[in-house]
Amino acid sequence: MDVRDQFIAEHQDEFEKILKELIALKSISATGEGIDETVQFLRNLLTKLLNAKVEIIPTAGNPVILANIAGKENKHVLFYGHYDVMTPGDTIYWDSDPFEVNKRNNRFYARGVGDNKGQLLAQILGMYTYLQTHHEFPFNVTLFIEGEEEQGSINLEPTVKKIAKTKLQQIDQVFVMDGAFNADGTHVLRLGNRGVFAFELSTTTGSHDNHSGNLGNIMDNPFVQLLKYLDKIYDVKTGTVKLPHFYEGVEKPTEQEKNWIQQLPYDKESILQQSGIKHLDFDKETYYEKLMFEPTFNFFSVKSGYMEKGVKTIIPHQASLKVDCRLVGNQSIAAIKQDLERAFAKEIASGDVQLNYLGSIPPEHTEVNLEEVEKIQQAIVKATGKAYIEPVMPGGVPNYVWKDNLHVPVFTIPYANYDEHNHDFNENLTEKAFYDGIKISYELLRLG
Repeated sequence: MDVRDQFIAEHQDEFEKILKELIALKSISATGEGIDETVQFLRNLLTKLLNAKVEIIPTAGNPVILANIAGKENKHVLFYGHYDVMTPGDTIYWDSDPFEVNKRNNRFYARGVGDNKGQLLAQILGMYTYLQTHHEFPFNVTLFIEGEEEQGSINLEPTVKKIAKTKLQQIDQVFVMDGAFNADGTHVLRLGNRGVFAFELSTTTGSHDNHSGNLGNIMDNPFVQLLKYLDKIYDVKTGTVKLPHFYEGVEKPTEQEKNWIQQLPYDKESILQQSGIKHLDFDKETYYEKLMFEPTFNFFSVKSGYMEKGVKTIIPHQASLKVDCRLVGNQSIAAIKQDLERAFAKEIASGDVQLNYLGSIPPEHTEVNLEEVEKIQQAIVKATGKAYIEPVMPGGVPNYVWKDNLHVPVFTIPYANYDEHNHDFNENLTEKAFYDGIKISYELLRLG
């Protein structure tokens, strides 16, 4: 057993005690419960374990914790995590108290244990392990810990922008520890992520619902009207978006990215089972290109009229639909918004259509140095035995904040198991994932 694993084994009880204490503080960002106590706990922990210089940065919402630890070389690396969690929901559906860590079946169960307190603590404990066994970091480390990720990181960009040229001006690269690794249990290094842009279209054709026997053929049906309006921006037969600038910035994967894709697992039967479709008409490369390099136009909500059982013979007076678009490459949210507003300019002016924006995160794709990517991958391999490289994460995270404001490469290394059930009942983190996260953090410091 090497010095890393020996130290971790000897301090396992201490590490799990800290995890229990951190979980118990709740820190629910939606309600504010436990936020102040969690910030103080982490301030004390970072000072005690890492001898860090800790600063609490106020925001318009929950504060950011900024911790700095000096190292030998003039290299500065930022590690990101968040201390806030989702509400537990109705605790009747939990098998144990969501704010008391329950260890069973080689897993820790609690709200926030996977997303993101367990991953955050794994970073801190990996750094602590390195500091105790090597006495000094090889480079300067900044821990940036936010408290509103579960509310869409609404104050992350304003905060980073405000301190980019002062407290963060020396940062050379960023590591983001959030999300889940591959379903087969293999850890991953992600080099980018798809963005997301969501909007709602709604229309109203009367002051109230009307009996279809009284006004059928007289009153316009808002759902039919909405379909007509939708046809201006989307072709349902081909699945093609008609907005003139929608596909600008969409890029094909490079040969290197295709090579990384070929190393990823492809469980066709599992995909079929999860999706409910009967067959896939494409191979592994096409599957991952669709997930990573192609945008989507997805209807996630359609509402109009009577939604209960049975018949209610009415003409509804309102209809709405909501769309989320997964964005890739250099697609422009501003250009898409402009296209939407031009497409419905007449209808918006007359009041026939209401267009509401629901949120957005730009896509992010790090321009990689292959040598650096291989070094990071090997650090993960040394810690866990194996690592995939994902050119793009299919989901959306606010990594653009670091790239746009600090102008540095961003690497995402999730520490949670694929079935962590984050945001759900019985959220969990496997023991292996927790301790692998500690080891990865340790090995990233060894990169020097």
